[in-house]
Amino acid sequence: MIDKDAMKVVEAVLFSTPDVLSSKQIADVLGNDFPTQKVRSLVDLLNEEYQSTDRTFRIQRVAEGFQMRTLPMYKTWLTRLEPLKPLRLSQAAMETLAIVAYRQPVIRADIDYLRGVDSSHNLRSLLEKKLIHIAGKDTGPGRPILYTTTKKFLGLFSLNDLKDLPTVEELNLPGPNPRPQQLPLEAAG
Repeated sequence: MIDKDAMKVVEAVLFSTPDVLSSKQIADVLGNDFPTQKVRSLVDLLNEEYQSTDRTFRIQRVAEGFQMRTLPMYKTWLTRLEPLKPLRLSQAAMETLAIVAYRQPVIRADIDYLRGVDSSHNLRSLLEKKLIHIAGKDTGPGRPILYTTTKKFLGLFSLNDLKDLPTVEELNLPGPNPRPQQLPLEAAG
């Protein structure tokens, strides 16, 4: 198969699915032991073509695979066509998800300890939304369940890999609230 034909197949496959496809999955569709490195090259060529012809979409590397996505500048018009159903997560669920993302694989007891409250409801909700999954069991006492994030998590946050998560320093989070200084007893008067 020549490159132009292979490019068309890659484009058709990515265009036809809302899922993230790995290089291997695309190479398997192309057949004849098509090299995965060649798939990445074809994706780069397609993106160059899309950019040079001022297309409204690109193929993005997401969750260690590829997905065709509309450029963010067109979001306003797309929501007029079919309003997007945003994924709603409570503050508690976001805290739980962040702990899993940064500490994975992690057990529920560690999540509960860091949050200071029971996280079982949030874990169940995140499992149902397929943002986390059970990765196995820990070797510790009672063999507790280990949780990790999923490819859907990576795709939702447009991350190619967990290494793309921002560092704590990059998040620029405020520190704990400083304790108010106590007045000396004689000044409290």
